[in-house]
Amino acid sequence: MRIAVLEDDPARALVLEQALSLGGLPSVRFREGGSLMQALRHESYDLLLMTWEIPGIPARGVLQWVRRTLGDEFPVMLLSQHGEDDHIARCFALGANAFVTAPVRRAELAARVKALLRRIAPVEKACSDLRLGAYRFALTERRAYVNERQVKLAPKEFELAILLFRHAGQLLLRQTIVEHVWRRAVPPDSRTVDSHLSRVRTKLALAPRNGVRLSAVYATGCRLDLVGQP
Repeated sequence: MRIAVLEDDPARALVLEQALSLGGLPSVRFREGGSLMQALRHESYDLLLMTWEIPGIPARGVLQWVRRTLGDEFPVMLLSQHGEDDHIARCFALGANAFVTAPVRRAELAARVKALLRRIAPVEKACSDLRLGAYRFALTERRAYVNERQVKLAPKEFELAILLFRHAGQLLLRQTIVEHVWRRAVPPDSRTVDSHLSRVRTKLALAPRNGVRLSAVYATGCRLDLVGQP
């Protein structure tokens, strides 16, 4: 569990870090949007806590980039010294999941961050199947089906496929894939992830004819998108 914090003011940043530490939430601080976006391309974070009033790239631009790049499921909490209704409404329209008016109380902020993480976290369904378009995954039996025809996947291939389909429409960082599928360090120059992605793409026929497209994002990761059939 790691929280990315975008705040340039040292005093305010210390308050945020103390609040998150109080809630047992480790954080990494960034002073401007460019360095944050670079980190989000290559590292895995569970939530972004960002101040609206930041230098350099405006918070509006950072938030729009997050939604384009990481998708709609990545949680973002905005802090601002402006608490007017119109301003709050604009922040939510841009894609914020939660809004807090500064200055903040440490215990309250920690509680609100935890509440947002609980709300955003995927809920495991009682159903033992994961379905998306032409695809069905029997989770208990660890079997994959395309148009109800079984496709044999190796254990790591099955885990990778489940990760892709559970995060359809979102950018999956290579680090996130490694952490969830291999659960150990994989050298940066290793072809392990790429070879597994290639086999999953081929075996499951991840193509527009089946309503999906698997795209590689150079030096970053990949994303599985739903597409209209031709």
